[in-house]
Amino acid sequence: MHTMVVRMSVDPARAGEVARHLREDVTGWAKKQPGFVAGQWLCRDGATEALGVVVFASEQDAARAAQGPRRYPLDTARAWNIEDVTVYEQLASA
Repeated sequence: MHTMVVRMSVDPARAGEVARHLREDVTGWAKKQPGFVAGQWLCRDGATEALGVVVFASEQDAARAAQGPRRYPLDTARAWNIEDVTVYEQLASA
């Protein structure tokens, strides 16, 4: 399995918008991706960064899915922006 990690910058003053985006837009998109296994989207109160950790059945599935968030252009008017998207091989889990 392979895991896509998406690092996002977020505006802590607009945390509600960020949470809505992750819960409604991103999770729905992720579940539709070929090879989707599981995902978690993480943020803490007052944070300026959030993470998406999404597991896929294969490296090809993860790489294909990573193209989506990589296409988002920087938009300083938005409550969130994609800073980095990396695919990792899953070596162990518990």
